[in-house]
Parts: sequence; structure tokens; C-alpha cells
Amino acid sequence: MADQAAQWTVTLTVTDRPHYLRQTLEHLRQVRGIEQWHLFIGLEPGCPECAQLCEAIDFMPRTILSNPQQLGIRGNPFYTMQYAFDLGSQVNIYLEDDIVLSPDVAELALWYQQTIETDQLFDVRIMLLNLFVTSIRTEPVADLGISQFFSPWGMVINAFQWKNFIEPAWWNDEHRYPHQYDWTLSLSEVMNLQDKLFVLAPLVSRSTNIGREGGLHSHPERFDLLMNGLQHHQGEQKIDYKINNKAQIHWRRLDYAQMTAYDE
Repeated sequence: MADQAAQWTVTLTVTDRPHYLRQTLEHLRQVRGIEQWHLFIGLEPGCPECAQLCEAIDFMPRTILSNPQQLGIRGNPFYTMQYAFDLGSQVNIYLEDDIVLSPDVAELALWYQQTIETDQLFDVRIMLLNLFVTSIRTEPVADLGISQFFSPWGMVINAFQWKNFIEPAWWNDEHRYPHQYDWTLSLSEVMNLQDKLFVLAPLVSRSTNIGREGGLHSHPERFDLLMNGLQHHQGEQKIDYKINNKAQIHWRRLDYAQMTAYDE
């Protein structure tokens, strides 16, 4: 594995939905500069078609971590990222097999690595770069802001943030969300407890989710309420990213009692 690729990594978790995986890989292929990154795939057992798609990847260096048994939606991403960071990754793009990335994600990730080497950003701290936001408006495509909410549908994490925030909190179920066992809630609790800890996110989403059906937590009617009408960046132009201190990240929320969606 080349030294540069060891430092710039992508982690991808794969289960049993080859029809989504094909789209995820095709969009990953189109990310500018992705051939300089190393892809680590956490491949769950039981789907030969997914295994074949992973074996056929030829557009970037890749390592397939074939799990001997099902690690699940919590174990598979953890151990895949742990493997990459233990090998020396300095910045990692995390995605799942139903996440479609924008063409500039690798450039955005490197800008992020250079801008936030640890966690410090002005007078706040940053836990990770969130790629997904529920953007529907015409916002400046170059702008990023901070948010107290985050989504697992595409993230960029540097080595400091993995070691100090993500890895220690991943399995912690002692949080304010009783009887729910989900790594996203464990990470949310980190932000709940730590003063001035946020995520950084683009105003215009750099990923979208295509996994409407077939996932462990897939509910097509809720998916439609959340996702219909959303936009993510698809342009090919080079971008001069900048942090907008006055920017407000756009989030769409679901009212589960009435099963409606509203925008914030």
C-alpha cells in the first residue's frame, strides 16, 4: 500500500444489497482524485454478488476485509475504520453501501484535513465533517457551517477525532436515549456532554442516501418523507471552500407522531 494511500482512506461497509452497491461504487469512481485514496471494504458474508462487485474494483487501491461472521450495522463500520486508522490513516471518508457521494468529496476531505488538523476551529471544537444535510434551498455551494446535529450518511474523520471522540464513544450505551443501542446516539451523546463541540457540514449536501428498501432500519414511507425534494451537489467545478460563521445548516425533521416532515 502506497504511503499516501495509507494516509488518505475511504471505508465502505457492504452487506447484501448489490443493486445499491453498484450505484455507490459508480459514484465513488467519479469522485475527483479518488485514485489517490485507499479503499477499505468491510464485507459481510452471505452475498456472492456483492463480493464480486468489490473484487472488480479497479479505479482505486482497495483492501477487502471479509468478515468471517456478521458484524452488523454497529460492528462492521467500527472494525473497518479501526483497521484503517490503525494502519496510519490521517483522514477517512466513511460511507455505507447505499450512500452516493458528490464528485468533490475527496477535495473537500483534504481541505478539511488541512483546515482542522485536530479538533480546533476558532472558538469551538469539531467532532467530524458531516457530508449529508437535508439541503433543498439554493445555498452557496462553497460554504460550510457548524451544527449540533449530524447524520451517519457520509462523514469525514481525521485521526485525532477518531482516537479522541469516535472510537472511545462508539460502544457507549449509557446515554440519554434509553433502550436504544445505536452508535449514532452514542456519538450524539458526546456532543451533548462536551461544551462547544459541533460537527462541520456543507450547506449543500455532499452525499445522499439511496437505500429506500431492504436495510435493517429501512421504512420506505419515512424515507420518502425525509428525502423527497432534497438536493446534493453534483457539479464538476473546483471549489474554494470557506467557513461561514453566520451560516445555518438546513435540516429536515420528522414528526413521528403525525408522520409528517418539516424543515428547520
